[in-house]
Amino acid sequence: GNGLLRLRVAHPGRSRTVRLSVSTPGLLAPAVIDARIDGEVVLRPRLQWDIRALREIRAVRRQTLQVTLDSPGLKPIVRTIEVRLHPLDEALYFVREGASRIDLGWSFAAWVDPQDPVIDELLELAGIDASEQMRAPSSRAGRLERARAIWLGLERHGLRYADDSAGISQGPVVYSQRVRLLSSTWGERVANCLDGSVLIASALERLGVGSFLVLVPGHAFVGFYTDDARHEAEFLETTLLGFAGRSQPAATGSVEPAIRQRALEGFEAARRAGRDRYRKIAPRLDGRHRPDYALIDISKARAYGIMPLAVGRGDRAGSAPVAFSTPLRPQRPARQNP
Repeated sequence: GNGLLRLRVAHPGRSRTVRLSVSTPGLLAPAVIDARIDGEVVLRPRLQWDIRALREIRAVRRQTLQVTLDSPGLKPIVRTIEVRLHPLDEALYFVREGASRIDLGWSFAAWVDPQDPVIDELLELAGIDASEQMRAPSSRAGRLERARAIWLGLERHGLRYADDSAGISQGPVVYSQRVRLLSSTWGERVANCLDGSVLIASALERLGVGSFLVLVPGHAFVGFYTDDARHEAEFLETTLLGFAGRSQPAATGSVEPAIRQRALEGFEAARRAGRDRYRKIAPRLDGRHRPDYALIDISKARAYGIMPLAVGRGDRAGSAPVAFSTPLRPQRPARQNP
């Protein structure tokens, strides 16, 4: 399954076959698992959600999840559980209740979608032909060049940072954050720090450049690895999207050179600011300061089963090529590039 739902089934007698069925509004079909139980077993059904239906949800919805257990010769066992279904643009990332702590921070990686159609448009504006599968650049310079091109594509599109607080619930029990879908960010041409970080990470992942999100209190920025061992990294401060710098207004007929100049200045400023911020908060990325401080490595999240939401793909889901990138032990960068 996808790890989001675990059901413990126990049978003290002889081994027997069972069929577990899970249903709730919003699923394309009930999730079904056939298994043999000998004592106790934990089942993890894979939930196939109806993305179109989920996109219509604007607020948390309470509903019933029904679990049915069938076995030959036994009366079906039916249990109902009240659950809360959150909108697609809300990330529930931490729950603290009494002595219990549930860290769901890895779920932020679900909004990083390298195959979303928005990424096709961004790479076209960046001047990158991603129609064919490619390998990740092996050099630091090559990875920096791809990140710089992505920043140029964002500048050409006219994307600007907007200081928009996206916190929905900040504890003390539930912590959740608004994360806009890529199509919303792209269409509106504005992004808060997390929206911009997710968009840039999606493009980097598409090009085979391993990326990660860095979360700090009230803020987020994006980083990417510059070596195959994933020991060195660069960081981009997304509050500088649309950075004007010292660039002068373009004269008639010279729009593109001005855009390039703004993008170059903005990218370098974002690198400096991102590096400085990371140096200040790196000691707190030790896992003991969550949920306030966290580093969400996208490859590691995928290994945990956190897949992209894939809400914008339609019939082309899974069709867009993604560059080959083989992660080596995703971890917190040991050092930053000078």
